[in-house]
Amino acid sequence: MKKIKSLLSVILVFTLLVSVISISASAVEYNEFSFSDEYKGSPYYTKLLDMLENSKDKTMMEKTLAVALSQEGYKNYSLDGIDIEQARADGLLWTGAELRMNDNLTGNTEYTRWAQRYIAGGNEQTQYEDLDWCAIFVSWCMYQAGYYDKETLKKYYYSYCAEPREAVDADAWITAFNMEQNVCWYTPLSDHKLDQWNWNTYYNRNVDPFELPYRPGGLVFFSWDTSGKWFDHVAIVVNYDKNTHVLTYTNGNSDGQVITREIDLDVEESYRGSAYGKNCDRIMGYGEYDEIKPLEQKEITADTNQIYWSKNSDSGIKIQTDSASKIASVYMDDEYLGSIIESNMVLHSGKLSIGKSELVGLDYGNHKMTLKFDDGNLDINLYILRPYLIGDADMDENITIMDVTEIQKTLAKIEVEVFFEKAADVDKQGLSISDATFIQQYLAKIGNPYNIGETDEG
Repeated sequence: MKKIKSLLSVILVFTLLVSVISISASAVEYNEFSFSDEYKGSPYYTKLLDMLENSKDKTMMEKTLAVALSQEGYKNYSLDGIDIEQARADGLLWTGAELRMNDNLTGNTEYTRWAQRYIAGGNEQTQYEDLDWCAIFVSWCMYQAGYYDKETLKKYYYSYCAEPREAVDADAWITAFNMEQNVCWYTPLSDHKLDQWNWNTYYNRNVDPFELPYRPGGLVFFSWDTSGKWFDHVAIVVNYDKNTHVLTYTNGNSDGQVITREIDLDVEESYRGSAYGKNCDRIMGYGEYDEIKPLEQKEITADTNQIYWSKNSDSGIKIQTDSASKIASVYMDDEYLGSIIESNMVLHSGKLSIGKSELVGLDYGNHKMTLKFDDGNLDINLYILRPYLIGDADMDENITIMDVTEIQKTLAKIEVEVFFEKAADVDKQGLSISDATFIQQYLAKIGNPYNIGETDEG
């Protein structure tokens, strides 16, 4: 399979709505946008409905696998030349025009149509985009199993690793995991990128690739060149033989079709046209999504609970917390502002960075900012600075003796309700008793060498 472009321009990984979505076929919206007429007339549609009907009592992972197996044999006919009538009979979407059949010949399938038109909202032209569709196929299977709803998929339609939170074309899909929930991850490499890319909170590092759980329905990610720099493929586990170390998986876009394959982890070979190496080293990550143990809830603390920020700042804000979570959502005045998945926010080692673009639209003044982590919530008082008066330490838009008092109390480490140090530091030499003296001189009309009372833009 062709290597997915741009370092992991794909991994927008893994939605977990186990606690929200009931596991049933009725969770899927079966309407004119879900399936093409050609697909509805194919044996794969019939097998899909039969599989869903017969797997109602299965777990989410088992049901996802059942959906994938129902599509066994679905083929992208663009790889073998264009036989329009056969493609229509097999459920491949066509309009009679031979659209976008370029040299890559990768993705004119029912699954990519679903991703581009139904989820991403594309039109009749964009639905024919040529794509590496292994990831879209896994997302489609999980959706048909009832794991997703349409709005969740649209929400998480982002590239999350190489270019965080940047919307991209559908070739950037690798399964869309809901990062606001909890996914159980395993990685065999100590320098693996799971932590760097904030895949999720729960993962087990340095697991022997031969000892990963590999449960049916689990997701396994491959790097064909064994370097770990690229995630080239995603598949759904069918079976793993612990004695022979043979991993069986089903996947899309393997030689242009949905097919079940085996890989012997003990063997050293050139695999899928990649460099010579051990197959066990091609395993980059494994994820499960049935039963997840949540992080223990605690009282989250931070390096500060009061932040002053100016819209004229060059950047946003950073807050260092003691949260163990790698997922965060931000609420401003009890309204949802965004998450690290879909917004200009990054969370790493407890430090949450919120980009300027998320803040500039806020009104001036005080805001209650609530950070919601997997292991607890944290309230921060955010003050968006309006153009202020130099010397206005208490931010009441007047220069009075109270500003002197607030400086004195702050220096004496007596708590004050509102205090803006940048305005109080009139000589720009760091807050000191001299600043209080300069304000007193200004009020007594003795002199004003530091422009007290004039506007600064913050």
